[in-house]
Amino acid sequence: MNRYRAGAVAWMASAVLFPVQLLVALRWPQGYSMTDNAISDLGVTICGQFSEQGKQVRDVCSPWHPLFNAGMVASGVLIMIGAVLLHGWWDSRAGRAGTILMALTGLLVAIVGLAPWDTHPDVHDGAALGQAVAQWLAMGLLAMVAGPGHFRRLTIVALVVSLVGFAAFVAALEGTEVPWLGFGGTERLSFDILSIWTVLVGATLLMGRGLRDQAPTPAERPSVRTRGT
Repeated sequence: MNRYRAGAVAWMASAVLFPVQLLVALRWPQGYSMTDNAISDLGVTICGQFSEQGKQVRDVCSPWHPLFNAGMVASGVLIMIGAVLLHGWWDSRAGRAGTILMALTGLLVAIVGLAPWDTHPDVHDGAALGQAVAQWLAMGLLAMVAGPGHFRRLTIVALVVSLVGFAAFVAALEGTEVPWLGFGGTERLSFDILSIWTVLVGATLLMGRGLRDQAPTPAERPSVRTRGT
C-alpha cells in the first residue's frame, strides 16, 4: 500500500467517532437528545445542568465521557496522519495548502477531545471553531484544484451545507428556535458534515473516482478515472 492509499484509509478510519458517539449517547441515564444536546455534551465530565450563557439550558450526564473524548482524539490523529500522507496528491500550491489545513483540522479535533467543554470551555470552543474554519478553507482549496467531477461536487455541497448549518447554529445559540433541528441538530448539520466529508473523500480517493491526475508520481497513486474516460 503506497502512502496515498494509506492516507485515504486514515481519513476513512476517522469515522470511528460516529460509533463512539452512539455508544456514549446510549449510556446516558436520562437519554441523549439529538436536537436539545450539543455534541460536546457527550464529553462533559460531570453531571449537571448546563447552558450557553443562560440559553439552551439542558441536563447533561455522560458516564462514558472518557470514551467520547478518546474517540475525538483518535479521529483527529487519523485526520492528521491522512493529511500528511496525502500531501502532494494535489500537486499545486493551493492543493498543498489544502492538505496542510486538513492536518491543522485534525490537530484541532484532537485538542477538542483533550479539552472537555466543562473543564476547558475556552480552549474547547476555540479549537472547535478553528477546526471548522480550517476545514472550510481546505475544502474550498481542494475543490478548486481537483477539477470537474464527483470530488468537486461532493465538496461544494458539503461546504455549503456545513456553512448553512453553522449559521443556523449561531442563531440557535442566540435563542432562535430552529424547527425540526433544534440547537443540537444545527450543530450536527455543520460539524458532522465536516466529519462525513473527510470519510467520503477518503473513500473517493481510494476508489479513484472523479479526481484530476495531478500528483507527481502516477505510479504511486491509486488509479484515477477522470471525467469523460
